[in-house]
Amino acid sequence: MPTREHIDQKPTSEQRSELAAQDTRDDDDRVATTPNGAYTGGYAYHELNEDGDIVCGGHSEGRFVEVTRAEAKRTGKTPCGKCEWILGRKQK
Repeated sequence: MPTREHIDQKPTSEQRSELAAQDTRDDDDRVATTPNGAYTGGYAYHELNEDGDIVCGGHSEGRFVEVTRAEAKRTGKTPCGKCEWILGRKQK
């Protein structure tokens, strides 16, 4: 199973599904993502902080919508690597 360290480009659909399956955080948590079919081609879901802001600041000119982590996974999104990195740094 690939891990983020083994992916050095935009993940394929299969890799996104595998990375999402590895995310064991609560599927009921709210995350932010671009709407499906958005012109930005966004493929990640982003963690929200206590204030409801995107942890990594977002890196898309598109608009974001809030959905549950389960919904983001169902629509083929993968966890944002930058959000994971920032949250991992804060936990250390």
